Amino acid sequence: MEFAFRNAHVVTADDAFLGSVLVRDGRIAAIDRGCGGVGDDLGGDVLMPGVIDLHTDNLEKHFFPRPNIDWNPVSAAVTHDGCCLSVGVTTVFDSLSIGSFNAAASRNHDNVVRLAGGLAQAKGADLLKADHRLHWRCETPADDLPGRLEDFARHPMTALFSVMDHTPGQRQYRNLEKHLANWRADGMTDAAVEERMAGIRDRQSRNADSHRRLVAEVAKACNTPLASHDDEDAAHIDTAADLGATVAEFPVTIEAARRARARGMLIVMGGPNLIRGGSYSGNVRASDLAHEGLLDAFASDYVPRSLIECAFALTRPAFGWSLPRAAAVVTSGPARAAQLHDRGVIAPGCRADLVRVRVLGDLPVVQGVWVEGVRRA
Repeated sequence: MEFAFRNAHVVTADDAFLGSVLVRDGRIAAIDRGCGGVGDDLGGDVLMPGVIDLHTDNLEKHFFPRPNIDWNPVSAAVTHDGCCLSVGVTTVFDSLSIGSFNAAASRNHDNVVRLAGGLAQAKGADLLKADHRLHWRCETPADDLPGRLEDFARHPMTALFSVMDHTPGQRQYRNLEKHLANWRADGMTDAAVEERMAGIRDRQSRNADSHRRLVAEVAKACNTPLASHDDEDAAHIDTAADLGATVAEFPVTIEAARRARARGMLIVMGGPNLIRGGSYSGNVRASDLAHEGLLDAFASDYVPRSLIECAFALTRPAFGWSLPRAAAVVTSGPARAAQLHDRGVIAPGCRADLVRVRVLGDLPVVQGVWVEGVRRA
């Protein structure tokens, strides 16, 4: 199958220009400058690579649309897939937690099995239009992590591991008193708070280091990239890098980001952090890392829409990035982090994962999405 786009604002790895793109058998066949004479006329709209999301919790929202109200997991997967495509995401790393750090129903063991199974069933039935993969978020203090990891690591959609430690008082939850105040606001007594914290700290002291090493060993055996989550300082980064982690996901301080850069790790921040103007937890702002040159990619975290908005936000005067550089943080940057060498750029031979975007004022609006040359949205 062969078709072309013409009169498009084509975004390549290092340039953006009025041009045309030829697609053949799901791959980019040729790129030319000038409006072109054949093909679909995009009227000057932006044509950029498909967005790659390394970390999204969005599937859980469709599985549990309200607390304690679960949905058919295949239906949830299909609906989630449509939401991702509608905002230009063509490769989706669905992040599921192994070893829960809170009482979220969607993250208990049985439901994670159902979510992963629903994704696999939907994919096997060709119901998913984007390319979905699994990002296993491994909570290192959890007692049951080793047993669950052994099962989940063999899932055929496994494509990324990350190590986490959500023990209050460090990393993402550095403000211990604020965290404990939330527990008390939920009705916990001081005695119950102390008992809960004692249990959490005990699990961390017994498990975190050995489980972190275990995840690294499994990732290496699976030939799968490893990320470190919510690093707070240089020591956290060094520990992760020494274990083979190549991605620093959501570093919470600029110190950690600088050390990640020094260790050659790719730095990934959450899209909502940039769009909302900062972290809801009070951690380092993505905008500060962008200004410091310490930003390689964004992940949507919990808002898939944030990614396309991040790319265009970085082109505004406050940042002054070129469109190719800005688009890279949601396309080629995530592709490098995930070690996907066949996508993320508009170049001959690459997958024809493409997004048509029209900018209305400051708002990028997706007008069309193609996955391997097939229109999906």
